[in-house]
Amino acid sequence: MSFSYSQVIKDIGEIINWYHKTKLPLPDVLMDQYRALTTLLCSYAAYAADIKDEYNVKYFMRKIGMLREQQNLIKTGLAVNKAEIESLLATEDQFNLEQAAEAEAYRVDLFLRQANKVADCMRSHLSLIKKEIENENN
Repeated sequence: MSFSYSQVIKDIGEIINWYHKTKLPLPDVLMDQYRALTTLLCSYAAYAADIKDEYNVKYFMRKIGMLREQQNLIKTGLAVNKAEIESLLATEDQFNLEQAAEAEAYRVDLFLRQANKVADCMRSHLSLIKKEIENENN
């Protein structure tokens, strides 16, 4: 069985959508959905960490590439400030890859944060239902 992060994202979205549309969920159903969401969020958090690692790799590859290029230009006799500018221009492709990876890392992190807020809301809702049931039994 292969693991698909796109399926995890879809499943998280479906639970969030269910919670948004359901006015008064039954406690057992809410608990099941909450458990499913928190479990999926653990998998998604691992995915978010992988994406952040990819961004870090691209960031350091660009920095190292830029510094190497700058060093090579300085060795050819180019002034330091001119070599700095030229090395930045020479590593434009690496910069674009880094920017795309950074945008993806932010997008994934934002989704994770927002989904965790929904999970917190569901947990609070469950706690409120539990208190209501206890009050009814007293």
